[in-house]
Amino acid sequence: MESKTNELTNGQGAPTAKFAASAWRRLGAIAVLSISGLFYFRSQGVTPIRSVAVSTGVSIFFLLLWLVESRWTTDAPTPPKKRSNFDWGMHYVRGFAIVCILLTHFLQYADATQFARAFFKSSTVYFLFISGYLCQFLAFRHPVDTRAYYLSKLKNVIAPYLVFSLATLLAISLINVKRPGVIAPSAISIKAIPSIFLLGGAQRQYWYIPFIAIVFLFSPWLTRTSNRTLTWLSIVSFALAICFPFRPPTVPTWSVPFFLYRFVYFIWAYFFGFAYARWKEHIDPDLGAYAVPALLMGTVLGICMMSSGKVAWLPSHFLSGSFALTFQKLLFLVPILYVANKIRTCRIALFDMLATYSFTLFFLHYFFVKDFVVLQRAIFAHVESGSFLQLCVRIGLGVGFVALNLVLSILLKTACGRWSRSFVGS
Repeated sequence: MESKTNELTNGQGAPTAKFAASAWRRLGAIAVLSISGLFYFRSQGVTPIRSVAVSTGVSIFFLLLWLVESRWTTDAPTPPKKRSNFDWGMHYVRGFAIVCILLTHFLQYADATQFARAFFKSSTVYFLFISGYLCQFLAFRHPVDTRAYYLSKLKNVIAPYLVFSLATLLAISLINVKRPGVIAPSAISIKAIPSIFLLGGAQRQYWYIPFIAIVFLFSPWLTRTSNRTLTWLSIVSFALAICFPFRPPTVPTWSVPFFLYRFVYFIWAYFFGFAYARWKEHIDPDLGAYAVPALLMGTVLGICMMSSGKVAWLPSHFLSGSFALTFQKLLFLVPILYVANKIRTCRIALFDMLATYSFTLFFLHYFFVKDFVVLQRAIFAHVESGSFLQLCVRIGLGVGFVALNLVLSILLKTACGRWSRSFVGS
């Protein structure tokens, strides 16, 4: 009898207990998301009946997803991947990039526009750089299967983009109030939906998905191109970026001209990521010598951008065009890569979490910018203007903004289970 008990405990008890714990976590995540949705929509002025209906709908959706998953999935749970030789440092660059993007979008509405522009604007460069690096790095291990590559991008990038875009349209239609960086209720119509999805019009940052989708089309070819061709692509694209002026303010964010402008402005970072993957062993030994000077130069450049108009001896294009931001991000990449190489063998839980959920954070965050800006203004009404306390409040809200989106990302991944990559990108 004792042996049978031990067999059940050791052979089946542990997996059963693990499954039960996982099931309870998933139920808890669904419950928290449902209740949070109820209170959030009520705080936005949505009627009680509609708020309850949405909350119930969220619960039903995740429960049905779970049911379908259990019906279609008959195999054992997938064991975690072994990461004995995993490069944690380059993994963390993705987390660093998404934090910079979140802070850019928060600070530009939180009365810190100059600082956000001078030090965080164009942080998409880091995202593109690490994407290019990983594409080439993985191609060294296994030649790219073009068909499998495109299918993976459809599943892990385009699918969550469509899910979040549709969720944004539904939420804005329900709230019926314009939010900064999010599509206006008046712009939502059946006729407009194709252009909204094709140009990334649901939230301001969604322009990146149609952009990167086109980049994905030629990425398999890029992994096989010669070093000479890659060198010329990197040089020419960077030269175009630093010479290209900022888009005119009259060009709408969600338009074809703006979309084309983004290619000229950002594509160099993707090519540089490929180049770094190819020549990493030659570049890394010299990063230490240039890390501090590059950091100082990038910081000085940021201070100059904050003082734009007060530095008379600098050409206006140098500070107001794309030259300064593009060159600054290239400078900042030097210390970033240096630090990444130093911690490549260290798993840091918070950095790992930010990197793991970076794509979900990307899709979520802009929707909640307004809520934190409103909260900041309410607090600032009772705080002396320009005081140290005001600075602390802004920093605390910035951290809270990142933390809230991270918690929501974790809940969404847990609620979606094995289909989380296709639904929420993580």
